[in-house]
Amino acid sequence: MRDNFLYMNIYDDLKNKINQGIYEEGSKIPKEEELKDRFGVSMITVKKALGMLKEEGLIQRIPGVGTYVKGRNPVHEKEEKDNKGPGVKKIGLVLEHVSSSFGLDLLYKIDRNLEEKGYKTITRFSYYSRDKETEEINFLIESEIAGLIVMPCHGLYYNPDILKLILEGFPVVVIDKKLEGISVPSVRTDNKLAVKTLVKYLWEQGCRRLGFAASEIVGTSSLQERKNGFYEAAGEYSLETLPECELTFDKNIYEHTASEENIEKADGYLEEYKDKMDGLICAEYSLLPAITEASRRTFAKVGEDIRICCVDGPAGLGIPHMKQDEIDMADKIVRLLLAQISGTSTETDFIVPAVFRNELI
Repeated sequence: MRDNFLYMNIYDDLKNKINQGIYEEGSKIPKEEELKDRFGVSMITVKKALGMLKEEGLIQRIPGVGTYVKGRNPVHEKEEKDNKGPGVKKIGLVLEHVSSSFGLDLLYKIDRNLEEKGYKTITRFSYYSRDKETEEINFLIESEIAGLIVMPCHGLYYNPDILKLILEGFPVVVIDKKLEGISVPSVRTDNKLAVKTLVKYLWEQGCRRLGFAASEIVGTSSLQERKNGFYEAAGEYSLETLPECELTFDKNIYEHTASEENIEKADGYLEEYKDKMDGLICAEYSLLPAITEASRRTFAKVGEDIRICCVDGPAGLGIPHMKQDEIDMADKIVRLLLAQISGTSTETDFIVPAVFRNELI
């Protein structure tokens, strides 16, 4: 398994040359950019190899100056090793954002599981920014993590830094999304089944004309899967589907009120279809505030004449919804990552069923 990690090629090459005296004590080793080009790998891979050599006391990295072979004193090294003890094993975790509706239980359970296995979790957030995501991944690699758990940002294209790590054999688990065409261990919710369950519930309640509200789908596999589940289930139960209500994805992580733009969009939608539908499914809990306010303004009686369901939501949410099983997801995420680190990985993809909740019952 070790030979599959490209950073080991750099590590082995430099370590051999140091031990053979080709790079003498105090001499400067090639620049990171030069190593990157020589081995045809990413800068992240180079930094990982250098981090391992630094951890072994073979090199000294001086910011803005370069990397040098460290002078070796066997007596001093033994004392240093005895005093230092075993190094802290670290795992990097990059999330877009967490909230009361999704992410908090996942975050806590991942940290608890890793703690029990002797790892410390370094958690960072991308806040839906691809540049921020790249910055945090580089930071974590510099911190010499043993593996990475990442919830990729929404977008049409995958982050190339994540792809490079995957292709170079670095232990990575992707959560909440599926990277189509890329073989990488991933854990995500069965989004299609989740929405199909909601459609079935509405059908059982006597609904026959359904609407569907979602934010714009741009390279977001989870939302596309929910949309597919809606139309597939509607076909199975011979239900009429009305045009979709497409709202703007809100990246504001602090305020949970709906934007006026989304309220106006939902207002126009309900004004046109409130007398034609008897059920509405929101692909995301975050869309509910706009729908609720628009219902008040248009007297649409969403939640009464028009039954409504959604995916996710905080504890005590007063409407039927599908809650992602964050505890089970966390267990599987940690299991997949540690299996990669130990070289015993055989499973690559987990799809976890969501749980139907209806606090009114």
